[in-house]
Amino acid sequence: MPAEETVLVLRFSAVGDVVLTAPAIEALRAALPKARIVYAVKERLAHLLLHNPAVDEVVALRPGEGPWNYARRLRAVKPTVVLDLHGKIRSKILRALMPGVRKVVWHKRDFRDTVPVKLALRPYHSSMLFADRYHKAVEELVGRAVPRGRLRYFLGPDDVAEAERVLRAAGIDLSRPIFGLSPGANWETKRWPAERFAGLARRALAAGVQVAVQGSESEAGLGALIAQLSPGTVDLCGKLDLRALGGFIARCAAFAANDSGPMHIARALGVPTLAFFGSTDPAMFDFTGHQLLFAGVECAPCSFFGRRRCPRGHFRCMLDLDVDRAWNALEPLLRKGRLPLLSA
Repeated sequence: MPAEETVLVLRFSAVGDVVLTAPAIEALRAALPKARIVYAVKERLAHLLLHNPAVDEVVALRPGEGPWNYARRLRAVKPTVVLDLHGKIRSKILRALMPGVRKVVWHKRDFRDTVPVKLALRPYHSSMLFADRYHKAVEELVGRAVPRGRLRYFLGPDDVAEAERVLRAAGIDLSRPIFGLSPGANWETKRWPAERFAGLARRALAAGVQVAVQGSESEAGLGALIAQLSPGTVDLCGKLDLRALGGFIARCAAFAANDSGPMHIARALGVPTLAFFGSTDPAMFDFTGHQLLFAGVECAPCSFFGRRRCPRGHFRCMLDLDVDRAWNALEPLLRKGRLPLLSA
């Protein structure tokens, strides 16, 4: 394809999924250095892309905006090819509203996995890294093999300063190491118990490390419980917007999280990360230099995304992960320092 093309990338949500497109966008930019790359994303997530040097323009989907109006705005950028890294009903509609434009759609998973895993007939085991699936779509678009990009997150110029303002107000000493906790996740079966996060926080505090717990306003109960059970932990739930979230994670010496957006931001910033996996498959991501805990019970991973409750009622995939095991994985990360960026 001509290098002067305008590539319209579609990926509307969620935080982690958008962050995980960074290697593919870097590979696309390297393959087509003269192309114009326009990224379509939900307005509340636009900050994840605004400072990525591989992206020329972000066209944000406004709250409540219908597909006809949004498609009109996307057509105005005059795309010559659409790279759909979303692949759901919204992006399908938008593709249909852009006739005459070439479309390339990522392949999310093997079809033979979909029905049996959704019916809980067998566990799901990913055959390749999530980011590699995005990358294969880029290679299809450019028509040749291209070098893989790195998992990177680009902070805005004021992100760290905003986070530091919140941290100072909460009593954090910015001259001392900070251990960040992120106990939330969209699905219950992706959450390591808050009481165990508190146990991990107590170990870190006893080792002389400051601890701060992060979460959305809806996760305030988790933060309050952890702060109550681990006196000295600073509760930042509901106090960090998206830009300050990145700045906060960047200031951490280490970070512990469930399979969630903040976990991917931490990896993308090179912050040593401990990740907990229960109902989802850690083989979807590269944890080189980081640590992950996965119990490997016979019924897990039982889901692509997570579930509201354990389908078998025992929740062993998370309950079999105890605080001792987590601390043994975390302690070397606290001494590690910032990591080189990964390719996936």
